[in-house]
Amino acid sequence: MIKQKVLTINAKLVCIILFFLCVPLLAFGTLWYTSSTESIEKNAIGYSEQLVRQINEQLDSYFEDLQRVTYPLLLHPQIQTFMKLDPNDQYERFAISKKISDELFPTILFGRPDIYGVSIVTKGGTVASSYNAIAAQASYDLYKDALTGEQNYKITGLSVIDTTTVLTITRRFVDTLSYQSAGLLVLHLKMNEIIKICEKIKLGQSGFVWIMDQDGKVVYHPDKEKWGKAVNEQNIRLTQEEPSGNSVVTINGTKKLILTERSSLTKWTLISEVPLNELNGDLVRWRNVTVWVGLLLVSLALFLVGGFSVYLTQSLSHLRRLMRRAEEGDLNVRAPEKRNDEIGGLNRSFNRMVGEIRRLIDEIQHSRQKEIEMELRQRESALLVMQSQINPHFLYNTLEIMNSYAIIEGVKPISRMATSLADIFRYSIGHPQQTVTLKDELRYISTYLEIQQERFKTLRVELKFHDEDHLNVLALRLMIQPLVENAFKHGYERHRIKPTYIGLTGERSEDGYLLRIIDQGKGMDNMLRNEYNQAFNNNDVNFRRDSAVITDGSSESIGLWNVHQRIRLSFGSPFGLYIAKSDETGTVVELMLKYATHK
Repeated sequence: MIKQKVLTINAKLVCIILFFLCVPLLAFGTLWYTSSTESIEKNAIGYSEQLVRQINEQLDSYFEDLQRVTYPLLLHPQIQTFMKLDPNDQYERFAISKKISDELFPTILFGRPDIYGVSIVTKGGTVASSYNAIAAQASYDLYKDALTGEQNYKITGLSVIDTTTVLTITRRFVDTLSYQSAGLLVLHLKMNEIIKICEKIKLGQSGFVWIMDQDGKVVYHPDKEKWGKAVNEQNIRLTQEEPSGNSVVTINGTKKLILTERSSLTKWTLISEVPLNELNGDLVRWRNVTVWVGLLLVSLALFLVGGFSVYLTQSLSHLRRLMRRAEEGDLNVRAPEKRNDEIGGLNRSFNRMVGEIRRLIDEIQHSRQKEIEMELRQRESALLVMQSQINPHFLYNTLEIMNSYAIIEGVKPISRMATSLADIFRYSIGHPQQTVTLKDELRYISTYLEIQQERFKTLRVELKFHDEDHLNVLALRLMIQPLVENAFKHGYERHRIKPTYIGLTGERSEDGYLLRIIDQGKGMDNMLRNEYNQAFNNNDVNFRRDSAVITDGSSESIGLWNVHQRIRLSFGSPFGLYIAKSDETGTVVELMLKYATHK
């Protein structure tokens, strides 16, 4: 069977980031970039068109105002009289011309620095001018045919008067009676007002506006060299059917927005040229900044998410390797616990788990070792007891003969000792782990103490028990004798003191039955006593086996430790030994025993 390849967590995170973050962001970013670019260009074109339209409206207003200012001259009586003058009547012509120049022209020229001059030329050649009569006569000859059909008002074009470039406007005078053309009003305008209107609104930094008349000549251009010349711009495509429009063309490597707006009043075409990047420069710059910031943030997010995913998966991979080592039996591995997040908690749980497994294994091994050692000690104790039972029948017969001779000779102490010794041997034949009652043990230890009293006349023995407890308290064979023997050996003999007192008392307690063995010899130091008690409480099998008190394996005594282990093995915890007191005034060893009915 082919094993299916499984993606790692790291690969899954990378796929999620790529397909659910990068691809949507890239698609959305591309759409947004395209839409924003189109919107920016559209807004820039609309804004520029509005500005050009405002310039055109201001120019229309300017020329409408000129029409309104000059209109009263058409109907003025003096003008009508001037139109009808006989050219040969020099006096009348001069008088009326002067009156017109002194009274009418100032009303038009006052406060109008943009008007260079005004002149009225009759059909018969009579001239009234505010600046130069000869020039005015020439203007009539030049512009008399400019007005065709019913056209009464026209901007005829640029000309130069006394080195000043002026824009000429002609207006036809009509006889109020015959409604026939009687002459022309010629108005010369300085270019300052038109320049001011065209330059008042700034398009970008290098953009400009220029004007083309209906004959295809330049009326105004920032480059004065082009004034009055025919337009040769290849990029301007304007027909009567298309009075306005816009286009984006490339001129000398620069993308320019060309806007055209034709006035229905002046028939002029207003053209603006502005580099497209100057109109939408700020918007494009902010768009580009937004794009780069977005890309930077996305890259940073990808870097952080990717780095965190790698960091996370590396931590999990490291923990997996540690778990594999633990599976192989290396329980000393430890995961790092520096982190305070979920991974750190997982590592700490892993360490606790491995530590607990190691502890349980050690405890099992330790328990097994204790069981083996306790079993060995039991066998050693049994061996010692068996060694002490050398040919019991031979000893019984010998002691019986000794008792008989002592009776015949009348030596009662020898008889009592022989009888007691026989009872002791008879009792010691049983198995050391055999459960007996406390009454049996007390009867045996009483016999043992009677022999000791024969040896030591100063020895006082005191037994304080309630008879009803003896049969209900469980004990082990030869349990008390090693403790009493230790009292003689270590409390008296080691210090060269004659035994004076041995006491045994018993009473009920919460945990069982408390038996005390008391002597008045020299006790052990506190450090050694604490060491024994700690070992008794922990049931430490590795306790000091060469202790001065626990002779462990000697022929003289089974030892305190063996007694404690035998009791603990038979009855469990909390039963066993405890040294309640041991100082210069004596030693008290407590033995906790079990009631037969104790749960």
